[in-house]
Amino acid sequence: MDEDIADILIAVAHPSEGVAVEKAMSDARCNCALLVTDVGGAAMSWALQKRFSSGGTPSLVINAGIAGSYTSSYRPGDVVIASSDCFADMGVDDNGSFLSLFRASLADPDRRPFSEGRIHCHGRWFDSMRTKYPAVRAATVNMTSGSQPVIDRIRKAWDPEIETMEGAWFAYACAMSGAEWLAVRAVSNMVEPRNLNKWDIPLALAKLQEAMTDILKTVKEG
Repeated sequence: MDEDIADILIAVAHPSEGVAVEKAMSDARCNCALLVTDVGGAAMSWALQKRFSSGGTPSLVINAGIAGSYTSSYRPGDVVIASSDCFADMGVDDNGSFLSLFRASLADPDRRPFSEGRIHCHGRWFDSMRTKYPAVRAATVNMTSGSQPVIDRIRKAWDPEIETMEGAWFAYACAMSGAEWLAVRAVSNMVEPRNLNKWDIPLALAKLQEAMTDILKTVKEG
C-alpha cells in the first residue's frame, strides 16, 4: 500500500528530475509533496519561499537532481549528497581576479546560515544518508563552468567536488526557514571544457531514481 509522507517536500529544478522522483515514489510505495521549480537559483528560491509561506515548513526538504563533478573520484552515474554548499560565482571581478562576497568584505562569512562562507548540512537524515552516499562539497553557479579559466577560478576559490545551479539557493532557503534539508545529486558529467558528447544525463537520472527510491524507503521506515 502506498503511504503518504505528508511532511516531506522534494524540490527539483527540471521536469526530467521530477519524472525520476515520481518513479522513485512509486517504487518506494510512498507519496511526498513534489515541487518542480524550474532551473536556476532564483526559481528555486522563489518556489520554496512560496511553499513555506503557504504550507508551513516541512520537517525535511530534499533537493534531488543531477550535477557536474570536479573530481575523478565521482564519475557519471555516481550519487552523492552535499555536506555544504556555496554561492561560487557571486562576488566581485577585481580586474580579472575573482573575489567572493566574503573576501570583498561585502558579507560576513560566519553570519547565519554561513560558516566560513558555506552553508553546512546537519541533521538526522544527513547523518543517516552519509553512511550510504559520499558527502561532498558543492558549489552553486549561475553559469555552468565550461571553460578552463572559469573552472580553475571556481576550484581556486572554493575547492568543490560537485557543481549545480540551485543547491546553495535551496540550502539557504531551508536553513533560514528552519527546515532540515538534504541535497541528493547524481553525476551527469565531469566539469571540464564543455563537451556534451561526454555527458550521460539518462544514466544520471536512472541512478537518481534508484537513490531516491532507497532514501524514501528509509525515510518511510522512520
